[in-house]
Amino acid sequence: MDSSASTRKTESVILVGEDNRTVGRVISKILEKNGHKIHYAATGPEALHALLNARLDLALLDANLSGMDAVEITHLYRFGSVGRQRLPILGLVGEMSASALSAWMDAGLDGCIGKPVEPIELLDAVNSHLQANDPSHAEKAAAAEDTGPTLAVDGRVLRDLEKLGGQGFVDEIITQFVADASRLLPELAGSAGTQDTSLFRDNVHALRSCAGNVGAIGLYKLCLASQSMSPRELIGEGSQYVARLQSEFERAVIALDQHEWRQSAA
Repeated sequence: MDSSASTRKTESVILVGEDNRTVGRVISKILEKNGHKIHYAATGPEALHALLNARLDLALLDANLSGMDAVEITHLYRFGSVGRQRLPILGLVGEMSASALSAWMDAGLDGCIGKPVEPIELLDAVNSHLQANDPSHAEKAAAAEDTGPTLAVDGRVLRDLEKLGGQGFVDEIITQFVADASRLLPELAGSAGTQDTSLFRDNVHALRSCAGNVGAIGLYKLCLASQSMSPRELIGEGSQYVARLQSEFERAVIALDQHEWRQSAA
């Protein structure tokens, strides 16, 4: 394993939610050899209990855990952990429809790892999300972003989706993103015009989920910035904010149409 990410040693605690114990043991062993500690859950209810009560740094959830649907687990955990630091949740996915994956991402999934699991891909994904969730790393990343413009689309997200389901699957996800965002942006403009801050925030949250599904990183970050806006700012600057979202959406669509995410793989 020649990856710099895969050789990084940590003391992180990772939940492995996998009802196939053979697969679970293999994943656990890969992570343990890289210095991680494992909290194992063989069923959906066990995984949810661990998420809500154990000290964890990251969770890996099989898409088909027994006893409770992975989408439900993620949704219930995100709802029950409001106010806490966000815990990265990665899905272990074999075959999954675009609509099912989109529902899982809307519930709060942060990324996917294809099955059968490749050790280097697993370690790179885990370590990348652990670093992104590290406050000191986030500060360095934010400082680095100030040196240049934000990419419209993070190609890694789409390439991961392509590994899971092929080009047709990616096209389906992109089509759904364009349809959902095209519906949400006029609704945002309407809620800004009526100064309905609650509806405005709900629509921004939904748009952020759509952007995350396709790696539209610029749009995602712009939606995320609304969390620090006060109700007064939303009322006074809502229209301008929607215009910026519209512009960023158009930039993402151009990048997707021109397959810039493929070119960035080089």
